[in-house]
Amino acid sequence: MLHDCIEVFEKQLKVSGDKLIIDTYVPADGTYIIVSLIDGKFSIKEFFDIKYNKKLGELEGRANIYFEDICNYDYNSKLIDMNKPIDSKKIIHSNNYLSFFIKKESLSNEKLTQDIIDNYYKILSNPYLKYTKPKAKEIYKYVEADLEYIDQDLLNKIKEWIKLNIFNLEELGIKITGKDYLKVFFELPIEKYQTEGRRYLIPNIYNSNDFNEKLEEILYGLPNDNINLNSKKPYLENKTRKVKVPYLVNEKQVILQKKFFDYLMAQCSKGNVNIYIDEEKVRSYKNGEMPDSDFNGMYMRIKKGKEVEIHSYDIVTSYKFKLDKPFKFFNVLELGEKAIFDENYGVCNDKKILQEIINNTLFSKYLVNNYYTESKDISIKDNIIKRNLLISRESIFDWIYKGNEKGIYEILNKTSLDLIKNSIKNGYIVKASHQYNLKCSLESYFKGGKSMGDIVYELKNNLREKINSGNTESFSSDEQYYFAIGQFVNYLLSKSKGKNKPHSLANPFINAKSNTVIKEKLRNLYKRYNYDIDMYSKRVKNIYGMIVSYEPEKKVDQDMIIAGYLHSNLIYESNKKGD
Repeated sequence: MLHDCIEVFEKQLKVSGDKLIIDTYVPADGTYIIVSLIDGKFSIKEFFDIKYNKKLGELEGRANIYFEDICNYDYNSKLIDMNKPIDSKKIIHSNNYLSFFIKKESLSNEKLTQDIIDNYYKILSNPYLKYTKPKAKEIYKYVEADLEYIDQDLLNKIKEWIKLNIFNLEELGIKITGKDYLKVFFELPIEKYQTEGRRYLIPNIYNSNDFNEKLEEILYGLPNDNINLNSKKPYLENKTRKVKVPYLVNEKQVILQKKFFDYLMAQCSKGNVNIYIDEEKVRSYKNGEMPDSDFNGMYMRIKKGKEVEIHSYDIVTSYKFKLDKPFKFFNVLELGEKAIFDENYGVCNDKKILQEIINNTLFSKYLVNNYYTESKDISIKDNIIKRNLLISRESIFDWIYKGNEKGIYEILNKTSLDLIKNSIKNGYIVKASHQYNLKCSLESYFKGGKSMGDIVYELKNNLREKINSGNTESFSSDEQYYFAIGQFVNYLLSKSKGKNKPHSLANPFINAKSNTVIKEKLRNLYKRYNYDIDMYSKRVKNIYGMIVSYEPEKKVDQDMIIAGYLHSNLIYESNKKGD
């Protein structure tokens, strides 16, 4: 998997170099200071704050003229991870003498001391103090042969400036509050930063130097990205091989892999968590976004943690941004213009809009932001919405983002019915009506056949004629019968004298699986409200008479009961005379 992804990334890297990473690099939140050498003395040239605004998706501080320099300096000065520091106390987080990183709270709580600073620069002046184990020492010796000597004079000047000024920055007008970073960079050629960054990088880039092997003067080791192999995790070892680690790569490969993960980290730091990789390019998209053209290749879903976490990987062979056919969001229940004003009724042709409709109408805007959220971290108070989200989100994601339609209709059909019932139970009738319209529209899109809107329209007209007839007629189909059940239940519940209409009392009908149960409960509900004079009107007598006398042939049609319940009630419909 990684090999194929990195192969494509390498093509881009050869064209753009590290600029490919730097252009998308997101420095950690904090205060950044540039110190320049003027007339033989170091002094502060510039300082400013950098902060990533998650709500706006913008990086504050990017407008500063030194921002690009900061990104270059920072990229070459950061630690691989906190388990591989130069400072054994883990107070100083930079990797070379040209930079100095600490958390601001290390100053306020006095964890940073002169001794820690002295020891940091002592190790940087003589790295063999850090690399004492035979394999580590051998690697550093191998790296050192290709690098310039450490500029001891410059190192000592920088050390003295840090010791004199780091504890007195507020006197220079720099506020040191908060828990973010304070980072100091000395303005020197980027080549020097790259040299010193490499001095740290190669001896620390592998997971553990204990696993390193040398073959024909080429060093091989276990990469540090997305793997954690140590004495506490022996089950990750391959016990049947002489070399027990999963795989080994050479120096060129491990650096390339690190740069790929650096690129991914920059992307997920900006919220670009959907990664699409074809034969030519790596593309990244924010949550809820996707390619706007057909795609074949590899897909990764990533997340920012202590390192880049790859939560999903798949081969995509049939992704299409445009739908195979237009999706029509029908107003099946004929809701009024006011009710449908904020909904996306009509025709859409691409998956992004369809995703928005499903997200807003079915899942109350909880779907898109929770495709990969752990169940315990999903803050939805309504357990029915949460349950259906967890059941369906993987299938919906695979359909929208990967073009895999397998099982999607069955999942959406089941989920939408459950969510409609939940909305009715909670009294959200308009919301339930939109959800029902969407359910019918999805059925028409995936299954085709006669439009549900046409079916409901015919049922409504047929029922209107029959309840207004001078004689009690009979139903000619199960669909008419169940639609009438929904209409009559809605009418009976409307007779409640309570302040809030008890829509939860409709649950036994919309959840019923037996016609016998439906008739029994309907009889009880009718008795409950038969004191009302309106209960003796022609329409009421006709609809109840037809319901009592009809015996359906098929199983209970919950969809039709819900359609009748949510549709405007024909018993209350005014005639042409205005009666």
